[in-house]
Amino acid sequence: MEENSNMTAERSLEIITEQIAQSRKTVSKDVGQSLCVSGLCTMGMAVVVTVINIIAGNNGFTPFGHWLWMVLPIIIWLFMRNIHKGDAHAPVNFVGALVGKTWWTFAVVGLSYFLLGNLFNFIMARLLSPQELIIVSIRIMPVIMLLMAMAVSITGHILKIHWLVWFGIIGGLAVGIGSSIGIVSSILGRLCPLSTVAAWHFIQPCPSVFLFALVGLTLPGWMLKKQK
Repeated sequence: MEENSNMTAERSLEIITEQIAQSRKTVSKDVGQSLCVSGLCTMGMAVVVTVINIIAGNNGFTPFGHWLWMVLPIIIWLFMRNIHKGDAHAPVNFVGALVGKTWWTFAVVGLSYFLLGNLFNFIMARLLSPQELIIVSIRIMPVIMLLMAMAVSITGHILKIHWLVWFGIIGGLAVGIGSSIGIVSSILGRLCPLSTVAAWHFIQPCPSVFLFALVGLTLPGWMLKKQK
């Protein structure tokens, strides 16, 4: 009788262990799918914005492609809704909720800063001279890139992916410092014709966004989905 009781206890522990392992696998796949979709959509938007800005700039128009970033959260939401269409409703896991809220916070703060910064610059452009505007205008994209780098690093902490943490830290510093002091623009100005420098101003910071989305979202998402 005692032997049967021990066997039952061992079997119960084995079942619990299997369920925990299965739950972790499901969590990894769900989070991985969300990261992959978000990363691919962001990479695609970076390409679209680049193409639109180059075409607009070459034809004498103000590059307006960056306004398309405003619809990116809606595009990601529509993709996720279509992917999970017909699936049974599953409770939100803690890890997935933390990752989701991290990027939701980034999206709200980043897009709000984008709107308010552009509004401020628009108003100041009509009140100040070009020389004064250079001093008081807000540098919008470097700040958003730093916020994105922080979101990548926090995601790495949540998922316990150490290289992702360091990628967010080092990448954020590199992009932030490089944008602030204009390293890329200075190099292009010395080595390339004026048209190339102008084209770079049309597309920045799309290459950085593409890289962050690839390494910070798509790659870890793919790794989580492939976990056994």
